[in-house]
Amino acid sequence: MPDPQHRSASLPAAKLPWHHTLVGKVVMFMLLGVLFAYLTGALLGFFMVERGAREQWLREAQVNAQIVSAAIRRIYTSVAVKTDSTGQVTQIISERPIGDEESVLETGFSPVDVLALAGAQTRNNVWLFSKASDGSLRVVADALNTPSDSPASLAVDAWQTKMDAVDFYVGFANIGGEEHFISLLPIVTSDGQLLGALVATIGQKEGLYQMRNDLINKAFVALVVVLVATALLVTILMRQLFTPVPVLIRSLTEIAKNQTANSTPYTDRNDEIGRMAKAIDALRKKVIEREHLLEVKDEALRFQHLAHHDELTKLPNRVQLNNALKDAVRSLLQGDVFNVMLFDLDHFKAVNDSLGHAAGDALLVEVSQRVQGLLTHNDLVARLGGDEFAIIQRVVRSATNEAKALAEAIVATLREPYQFDSQEINIGVSVGIATAPTDGRNSHDLLRHADLALYAAKAKGRDRYMLYTAGMTMDSGIIEQR
Repeated sequence: MPDPQHRSASLPAAKLPWHHTLVGKVVMFMLLGVLFAYLTGALLGFFMVERGAREQWLREAQVNAQIVSAAIRRIYTSVAVKTDSTGQVTQIISERPIGDEESVLETGFSPVDVLALAGAQTRNNVWLFSKASDGSLRVVADALNTPSDSPASLAVDAWQTKMDAVDFYVGFANIGGEEHFISLLPIVTSDGQLLGALVATIGQKEGLYQMRNDLINKAFVALVVVLVATALLVTILMRQLFTPVPVLIRSLTEIAKNQTANSTPYTDRNDEIGRMAKAIDALRKKVIEREHLLEVKDEALRFQHLAHHDELTKLPNRVQLNNALKDAVRSLLQGDVFNVMLFDLDHFKAVNDSLGHAAGDALLVEVSQRVQGLLTHNDLVARLGGDEFAIIQRVVRSATNEAKALAEAIVATLREPYQFDSQEINIGVSVGIATAPTDGRNSHDLLRHADLALYAAKAKGRDRYMLYTAGMTMDSGIIEQR
């Protein structure tokens, strides 16, 4: 009969009441957000009013430009106009400045009279500007005949250079220190040379923006009220709904930092928060298990490393050398060639006896570092024990030449003095070399022959190297007991 506890655990969890779910809570919150969004529709209305006002200003300014150009052409019959594809006048073409003394004599009208006629139709001021010697535009006259000690100038922020004045412009400009929304008709010669400009305004910036500013002020007050109320409501709801979330985030952060001692809160809740807390707690327990496994694995790797490396010099030990030598012997089937070198330090025992084991250990470490600096990435150096070392040298071209070059470098490098506690230490090294496959096709023969060559080097007077030759034995006359 099935275990009732097991059977109940396998059943799907009962569906949560809607108002207990995070989805239900978020939906209720979103309903409140919709109400808030409805109120913010006032902002959309403001933007529509702003856009409509801009379009109205643009149309009015363009109409004023048409009116002013028509008034000018009725008086100054020698001028012509340039229009765009929509019929909008964009330039007034004249071969001489408008409003000069000659034009007054010809027409009988002063510039003020002509501008007043245009201003009466536009119901706003109209200016005639002429190009000054510095390239700026200076007022010649205006429809209101405004008295001034010095001619007012025209400044348009949108112009990158003064040459922009030859183009028809609608927008804000500064005239005599006041901001106006204008239409500007450049007066140019037939070859495009700027003579001046006719400028008509639809009103000052301050007056045009007054209605918009009033709307902004009222909308801002309403917006502040709505935002304060919404902030209070959202704060209360967020605290009620999402207080557990930062706590659970902290729990996850602790787990990410391998801080798994504290249990996860809110596991007793019956909503999604409770389910999330249970999942986080399950993750915490898995992390604890993983950390334990990693510790076991790290310990195993440490022991494996210790089993294959010398603790003092961190070089591969005899076990690792034997494994590498077996791999090298197998590579002989592919035609590879390699050298096996055995070397030990001359007079090392004297250093140990006179300066102590600390000096001997420091000497072994520096010897290993010097030798490693002479090898390629394919070569291997191992410490066999005491002051005995072995090298597997992969041959690229010539086994003999490469063996001699490396052995000579080892002898020369290790012959250089060492420093320990302000004392200079001098040692030598004897090297024995065997080549595979010439001197052997298995690990035993290669190590034995390299050892015989090492004994031969010592018998020859130490601090040198010897290559194994056939017939070398421990009993031959050239070998002496170490």
